[in-house]
Amino acid sequence: MKVSPAPVDHIAEDCVSCGICVNECAFLQEYGSPKDLAENWRGGQKQGGRLFPFECSLCGLCHGVCPKKLDPSAMFLTMRRELVAGGQGILRQHKTIRAYEKRGSSSLFSFYYFPRGCTTVLFPGCAFPGTRPGTFLHLYQHLQQSIPNLGIVMDCCTKPSHDLGDNAHFTKMFSQLCRILASNSVTRVLVACPNCHHIFKEYGKGLEVESVYEQILGDSGLPVATEVEVTVHDPCGVRFSLSVQDGARGLLQQQGVRIREMKHKRQKTFCCGEGGAAGFVRPDFAKSWTDKRVKEADSDLIISYCAGCTQFLGEAATCHHLLDFLFFPQQVLEGRHKVSRPPFTYWNRFRLKRKLQEMCSAGRCGTRNQMTG
Repeated sequence: MKVSPAPVDHIAEDCVSCGICVNECAFLQEYGSPKDLAENWRGGQKQGGRLFPFECSLCGLCHGVCPKKLDPSAMFLTMRRELVAGGQGILRQHKTIRAYEKRGSSSLFSFYYFPRGCTTVLFPGCAFPGTRPGTFLHLYQHLQQSIPNLGIVMDCCTKPSHDLGDNAHFTKMFSQLCRILASNSVTRVLVACPNCHHIFKEYGKGLEVESVYEQILGDSGLPVATEVEVTVHDPCGVRFSLSVQDGARGLLQQQGVRIREMKHKRQKTFCCGEGGAAGFVRPDFAKSWTDKRVKEADSDLIISYCAGCTQFLGEAATCHHLLDFLFFPQQVLEGRHKVSRPPFTYWNRFRLKRKLQEMCSAGRCGTRNQMTG
């Protein structure tokens, strides 16, 4: 079934080709204004080949800077969905990211724990617990002080399939996840990953969604950092989520940290380079985003609150995850805090699951398959 092209029509009819978004984006500089792309798509002309929508990072900066509040990134996602639905959008370049998503939801790594009286769960996302299991455990135990019956769901929100345009698979998997939560009386989800925040906010009907950064803001008992100046990288997934952005900054300020803001922040933040899986198709576009962000940060220590952003920016600059900084400030500042990379992340997730199974003796627990079986 062909996906509705409404976003394409919207851009074709309302974009005035002012050039503001084109000036910010290497992808648009190569392919043209959103209006031209929309009109050509409707007319059957696919400049750069039919697969050019997969080269967009879907970061939403075009939406953030548009004076008419149009969202060209939604149009490119619609184009991806149309290509996949038509049997033309399953690319060999995406084999790695699809396998990563599949493992994240597998019985080997997924874990559900619902203690008695549980209505709130911690949903850490795929990357965070694997790269920094020690920080995850500190976060969980800290949250339990204010939410004693806090549950845990280690699973994948299936955002990769969402962004790759595989709407049928995304809808099937995310709907299943939401049904499991609903059947276990969960009404609130605390997320550590900005991408998970975006997915649950947009598609998690009936669920209250909040970031852990908002939840722990104002809490006592966190280690105090040595006075230092940092700059903050806002992840694309929460580009328009002011409360999450404020929560992250508030936690740093609460610890006595000074913040130097970059020009492109909050609604106008740059992509780290990971967005939309564009790097699998056009690594030069992905690198251009990373280079722009590092240039703006100058030599400042970068703090982000996304495990993916932290990894991508960490390849070219000094970048740390906010939660590492909050729970282990001295180790982070002295370069002693260890963060794992693949393939060790999978071993970490497996060990973490086993540890949680030992810790969570009371209540219902299992894998996604067991919860749906």
